[in-house]
Amino acid sequence: MLAVHPELFAGLEAAGFKRFDLRSVYPAKTPVCFASMFSGLPPAGHGITQYEKPALACKTIFDALPAAGLKAAIAAVKDSSIDLIFRGRQADYFSEKYDSDVTARALELIEQGGHGFILAYHQEYDDLLHADGPWKEAAVAAVRRHVEAFLKLAEAFDKKWAGVPRAVAFAPDHGAHTDPATGKGAHGDDIPADMDIAHFWRFGA
Repeated sequence: MLAVHPELFAGLEAAGFKRFDLRSVYPAKTPVCFASMFSGLPPAGHGITQYEKPALACKTIFDALPAAGLKAAIAAVKDSSIDLIFRGRQADYFSEKYDSDVTARALELIEQGGHGFILAYHQEYDDLLHADGPWKEAAVAAVRRHVEAFLKLAEAFDKKWAGVPRAVAFAPDHGAHTDPATGKGAHGDDIPADMDIAHFWRFGA
């Protein structure tokens, strides 16, 4: 999406976020990617190598955070990969109906100030790319909403924790392409459209 519609992400760089160009793990399937992102392990190491959503048995950031005295929260769309694969940890789990509910919950958690780490997961773009296509108007509009919601969360986070060392990141898990057989969106192939991604980080103190 970034290569085709860079204007959608201009607000991130304007808000002081630094772009890091990365490569997803293979296969670029949602649970595979997120398991690697939050465990630091390749698929063979964490055990999710296809589209499935078991609770991970390996150590993850959600094991390390409590060990360091930090409370973690996960706000995600109910039954999504993020909602399921990190279960069984000392974390607060919030399974929400859809993206706007995730945003509202994350804003509430930020304002309460009780967590050292909050993961908020939105999925509208992924839903729409599979339903129609990654470059269709509806999917592009979903990305725009994702960025807007993230900037709203980042603003609330920086306001709440001003003066405290902190980091906030916009971290997609994979890209997408149009499947020529169906005309709809897909991901999981070892091609740039699926594997080349960018994360945006901002640090404060």
